[in-house]
Amino acid sequence: MRLYPVIAILACATTAASAQDAQDYSDSKSASNSFTGLRGSLAFDNTIGVHAATKTAAASGKVNSDVGGGASLYWGWRLPYGFKTELELLYRNQSLSDGSVNGVSGKIGGYTQTFAPMLNAYWNLPVGDIGIHPFIGAGLGYAWNEAGVNTIAGASFPTIHDDKWRFAYNAMAGLSVPLSEGSRLTGMYRWFHEDIDVPVCNGFGIKCSANYNSSSVDMGLELDL
Repeated sequence: MRLYPVIAILACATTAASAQDAQDYSDSKSASNSFTGLRGSLAFDNTIGVHAATKTAAASGKVNSDVGGGASLYWGWRLPYGFKTELELLYRNQSLSDGSVNGVSGKIGGYTQTFAPMLNAYWNLPVGDIGIHPFIGAGLGYAWNEAGVNTIAGASFPTIHDDKWRFAYNAMAGLSVPLSEGSRLTGMYRWFHEDIDVPVCNGFGIKCSANYNSSSVDMGLELDL
C-alpha cells in the first residue's frame, strides 16, 4: 500500500480538525479578524478606600457611591486559539452617598467620574456551537479620575475636587450571543480598580492614599469590520 494516500488523508483530517477547533473557540462565523462595539454600564458596589494621616494621628475610612452609569467604545482584533485584544475608551460617572471614618458613619455628597483608555485581552472558552460563547478577560489602562466633595454629615461647603491620571486595571467574565454571521450581543461582569486622590485630604493638607473599586454589568453590541 502506498503511503501517499494515507498521508493525504491524515493531512486533510488534521486540517479539518484544526478548522473545527478554531470554530469551537470563535464567537463569529465571518472571515473578518477585526471588530468594533459599544457598551453601556450599570455600575454598583462602588467604594473608595481611604487612609489619612497627619504628624500626630491616622485614620482609615471608606466612601460609598450610588448606582451609576457609563459607556465605552472599543475596537478589537481576533488572535489564534480564541484570544482577542481590544482598545477601549471607557467613561463612568457616579454620585457619592455615604462613608465612614474609624467606624463612624455619615452622609457624603459629591461625585466621581472616570475616563480610561484600556487595553484588554479576552479568551473565548472552547464550548463549541451551543448558541452562546462564554469568555474571560483582563486589561490595563491609564485612567483619569475626578472626585468632588461638597457635603459631609449634612454640612455643605463649596465643592473641593481633584483629578489625576493613574494606572488602572480590570477583570471581566461574560457571554456573547450571536445575532448574525458578523454581529453579536455581549454581556459581562467587570471589576475595575484605580488608585486615586482624595480632594478633602488635599484641601486640608492631610496626607492620603486611596483606591477606587467598582463592579458593573456591561451590555453591548459588537460588529465585525
